Amino acid sequence: MMIAVELGLIYAVMALGVYLTFRILDFADLTVDGSFTTGASIAAVGIVGGMPPALATSLAFVGGLGAGVITGLLHTRGRINGLLAGILTQIGLYSINLRIMGGANVPLLRERTLITPLREAGLIGTWASVGIFLALVLVVLALIIWFLHTDLGLAMRATGDAPDMIRSFGVNTDHQKVLGLALSNGLVGLCGALVAQYQGFADIGMGIGLIVAG
Repeated sequence: MMIAVELGLIYAVMALGVYLTFRILDFADLTVDGSFTTGASIAAVGIVGGMPPALATSLAFVGGLGAGVITGLLHTRGRINGLLAGILTQIGLYSINLRIMGGANVPLLRERTLITPLREAGLIGTWASVGIFLALVLVVLALIIWFLHTDLGLAMRATGDAPDMIRSFGVNTDHQKVLGLALSNGLVGLCGALVAQYQGFADIGMGIGLIVAG
């Protein structure tokens, strides 16, 4: 039961990322299924290669950012429908993720990850770890709320709600869409990295169907 709660809180980070595109930008982004695995694969390969877990997790966030930028550019520069742009990026990421991992699966059971200290302390599956993961989600939520109340965040919200109006004020809505997609998929990639470390492996199919959960 507690394990399910912990995983649910980790996946809440992904849900917050999906919120940025679906609710703020009004953009149906299907990149999520691919960028989740991208984050997991980057973190897993980095950790296995001897990289500090925190750095590997940060790079997973950057990898997700990159995936979102690709979708954004396909939509804004390539003038491709948003739904199709996400699907194209998702398809491309499947091959990229396989290349990153060098196979379909990367085990992490014997590697030191961000979750290892919790396991060693016997906190996994307890209220203490639930509190830690809840704190993580609240920090991410607070950062998103803060960002959405900045000038840049307000412009992004207006891009989703009234694009014609915000364009009349000289705001480049294409840039806002790319930024929103990048931040969204960055959070999804971060979530993928955390899930891989929690479960002890990264798998090529772990992101399939996640957009429904998000």
